[in-house]
Amino acid sequence: MMWTLLRTVLRARRRGLLRLVPAEGPVRLDCLADRCAKCCRLLGSPIVTPEEAQRLTGEVLRRTDRAIFIQSHRGCCCLLRDGLCSVYEVRPQGCREYPWYNLDGVLYYDAGCPGMLRDRDGRPTADEIGPFERFFPGVHPVVIRLIRWLCTRRTGGDRHEARRQPDKA
Repeated sequence: MMWTLLRTVLRARRRGLLRLVPAEGPVRLDCLADRCAKCCRLLGSPIVTPEEAQRLTGEVLRRTDRAIFIQSHRGCCCLLRDGLCSVYEVRPQGCREYPWYNLDGVLYYDAGCPGMLRDRDGRPTADEIGPFERFFPGVHPVVIRLIRWLCTRRTGGDRHEARRQPDKA
């Protein structure tokens, strides 16, 4: 499981996601759910609560002794239909919180998300977002620290700011 997790993180990084940066200054999400689903195609296997699992059919879930996950294949969420989320209106909390992350009480966002805009402030507070570690139940803390380091590491190709311009009304 650990190697699958690390491969998923590295694949997402190579394809532009999991570029976590502090959410300083005005930034907001204008989700492109009806035409994007990049997070669903690359981040796969979101964790779900027992209450959320009741709203989903059993064949899409994978249960372990520590958590319930939505199944994925090579990082692609099995709930995608025709390239879009089939349960968008009732998607799990972790999916609703993306691209926001709470790292030790500090709000971060995934600068690789195509829906991020820096035109006005729409940030949640860090307290409204579950802690980063909850995405990795049963994973050794050293592995979680490695994943966190990978996701917050700046590389030469990172732009670290929202790139898309707001749609003109």
